[in-house]
Amino acid sequence: MWIIRDFLRRRKYMIAAERRMRKLHAVLLSFVLIFSFLIPGCSKLLRMNADTHDYTVIHSSQDLFKMIYDTLYRFEEDVYVETSSYDEFMTYWNDLDQQFALHSAFRERDIQISRLEKKDVCRIQMHMKFNPCGQAMQYLYAKNVEDYPTEEAKQVGEALLAIRNEIITDDMTEEQKTKKIHDYLIMNCAYALDMDAYTYNDTKSLVNNGLSQCQGYSEAFTALCLLSGLESHVISGNSTFGYGEGAHAWCQVKVDYIWYHVDVTWDDPIPDQNGAIRYDFYLKGDSMMKQTHEWCPYFEECYIDYPL
Repeated sequence: MWIIRDFLRRRKYMIAAERRMRKLHAVLLSFVLIFSFLIPGCSKLLRMNADTHDYTVIHSSQDLFKMIYDTLYRFEEDVYVETSSYDEFMTYWNDLDQQFALHSAFRERDIQISRLEKKDVCRIQMHMKFNPCGQAMQYLYAKNVEDYPTEEAKQVGEALLAIRNEIITDDMTEEQKTKKIHDYLIMNCAYALDMDAYTYNDTKSLVNNGLSQCQGYSEAFTALCLLSGLESHVISGNSTFGYGEGAHAWCQVKVDYIWYHVDVTWDDPIPDQNGAIRYDFYLKGDSMMKQTHEWCPYFEECYIDYPL
């Protein structure tokens, strides 16, 4: 019963804030789409770049999903895709949006989209602006910039390196590294209960204040995994347990060549309990997670629970 009460309490605080953030995300995206298409400079920018970039032809929402996330985890800012028409592109985009597959981990909420249409061809440039953690990962992980782009990125990056160096050693197994990162975040972070999803939705709030919400936990977990030599990414969808449904983010991580789910947020007790760590959502397979979570099928399949 205690776990049910905890989930109900958590959902009461999470749902309203995260739904508001989803709605604002949609409004901002709609505004940016309209703004980009109406301002001539955006079309000129795309036309200038049209011959200098490779545009990947996509035929499905899954293709678009792969292009966005492959680019995101290379920590590059621009995605270039080609379809037969803008309507085709928006069909794919809306499909991903309806499945809550377009989370904003490592980046700002809005994506600027510009288009160049010719006969039977529509070229799309999607520009992502990285948040401080994403900017730090550009320097530390992707190494595609010569220095930290901002002071905030430097602060977050140095904090992430300090955590990794404190808890990770080269002789650890992949599962040991994963557990260390999971446990560190739970021991050193509390769930922010004031429903301010805009303040607590990234790694910056976690390292600065020791407070975060689901996307902040997930972004920090994935960043630390990547910096520790583990494959990981943030997964977004809905929680389907407790006080109704609500937008939610958690992680997937590859351990010994197999993908698993990790929900650090739900393993952190509310209210915060000194020294208490749960493993109810640690290295779980799809079957178990589907009891309380739902997500877009384009994320990695997780076939089994890890044998703890």
